[in-house]
Amino acid sequence: MAESAITPKERAMIEKLRDAVKDDLSAFYDTDYNLLRWLQGHNNDIDTVVHKLRCHLRFRKCWDLDNMHNRSRDDDIHSHWPDGLTGLSGKVDDAIVNVEQAGSVDYWGKMQTYSGIEVMKSRVYDLEMMLFNVMKHEKETGRQASIIYIMDLKDLQYSAQLVSLVTGPLRCLSQFMTDHYVELTKYFVFVNMPTFFYHIYRLAQPLIPERTRNKGRFLGPDWRREILDYSHPTALPDFWNIEGGESLFSANLKRPVKYDVEKYCKKAISAEHKLLSVAAGRTEFISVSVAAGAQLKWSVFTDGEFGFGVFYASDPAETDEMKLEMVYPQFHRVATPNVTPLEDSLLCEKAGVYKFWFDNKTAWWYPVKVHHKIRVD
Repeated sequence: MAESAITPKERAMIEKLRDAVKDDLSAFYDTDYNLLRWLQGHNNDIDTVVHKLRCHLRFRKCWDLDNMHNRSRDDDIHSHWPDGLTGLSGKVDDAIVNVEQAGSVDYWGKMQTYSGIEVMKSRVYDLEMMLFNVMKHEKETGRQASIIYIMDLKDLQYSAQLVSLVTGPLRCLSQFMTDHYVELTKYFVFVNMPTFFYHIYRLAQPLIPERTRNKGRFLGPDWRREILDYSHPTALPDFWNIEGGESLFSANLKRPVKYDVEKYCKKAISAEHKLLSVAAGRTEFISVSVAAGAQLKWSVFTDGEFGFGVFYASDPAETDEMKLEMVYPQFHRVATPNVTPLEDSLLCEKAGVYKFWFDNKTAWWYPVKVHHKIRVD
């Protein structure tokens, strides 16, 4: 029996989990290894897993993630954030390599140009492509697969902006991946690390989920040799080759493009925006009654991290998110203060009450100020 084959105990847990979430589980996502990953990531605590998995499955439905791998990778954010999937590791069993050019991607410009949710949506496309390739490998081999996520930190510059990104948007992205793509990544391998990186990592470490921290692998000055323990050179980027030296690495990846400062978002809070203050440890709803076929549009500015989502309420008095119908993805953490407002729209298929969810439960002391403009067309 292969080392990664499912054991009888795991099989029983998978079937129990499958039965518990069957009302939300789609045919695409319903595989043994997808469910096993959720159990592995939560120490087989099925009560915890059921709640978290239901949230993810409802999230998937809102953005039709099951079909995302059939779409083109062609939005503007993607031109600044290159695809990093290169192929099978060839060194680590059943692992697929993804290279993130973290040191040269213009994360700061991205957050000055697009809202946190727009950025998250572009990242979800890549995460879904990783998942799709993992699922494809699992179907072909019958063995559990995973991602080796290589973080290339070349050109990373120490600045106040970097500290702000690491403790804000990048931390929220890490938490999102941990919450929604459970156990998809086997290792996070850091290469080309500048000397100051350990200081930044120590700053961020308490904010990163423990399971994610334990997956970190930090390669030293001889990283070009050390990385070969994780991947065959055919799955590693050719821009790592040293000019005049051996052309060892051969994967061709596009390089990131920086954002134009002149195109940074210049939108601001207007007189039409209303103020909602969400106290520390609290959740607030804004309810809107609409007719079937109407379109909800919104613009939201905040001065701190918050949770956001939109739900349909059969019972207008209901405030339990699990008893409401998620109609727009629920984000438990959106990094702010957001220079770019959260702006989007939703076609309301049913008449009734739609509830905007604003959450500040993780805060201990401070309220979050939400300036919102919600329109029905």
